[in-house]
Amino acid sequence: MKTHSYTRILQWGECDPAGIIFFPNYLRWMADGVDQMFLAEGIDPNAAVAPGTRSGIPIVQLSMRFLGAPRLHETVIHQISVERLGGKSLTLHHRFLCGENLLAEADETRVWATFKSPENSGLNPARIPDRIRAMLAPETGNPPDTTGDKEEE
Repeated sequence: MKTHSYTRILQWGECDPAGIIFFPNYLRWMADGVDQMFLAEGIDPNAAVAPGTRSGIPIVQLSMRFLGAPRLHETVIHQISVERLGGKSLTLHHRFLCGENLLAEADETRVWATFKSPENSGLNPARIPDRIRAMLAPETGNPPDTTGDKEEE
């Protein structure tokens, strides 16, 4: 499955008074990283999919484990891998490293959804489009795992 990696330097505004990362920044980095992963492939996951309709990939489940903390100006590697690709949802695994040291890791499940804009009438789960499915699982010919997609059971 797809893996995306990038580096970032821990900035002053991302630190707590002790000079280490303020933990909610990991969550912001996760959101930024997923967006970067899609944009690097030329796909805007929040784009208009039809007149008056936009897409999005909201988080429906998240777990995170903290193992260490980077300090101000240290370089952090953020790795994102697609662990499961369902019909309407995907599970991503995040790893944050400083050198070889694992700082934190997280698993998140996101749902591919559409919503009417600008009235924002609520999210409607939708099948992950084939071109996005191909981008997320380029090296596998396996059918998607839909066991976690309650809408399809």
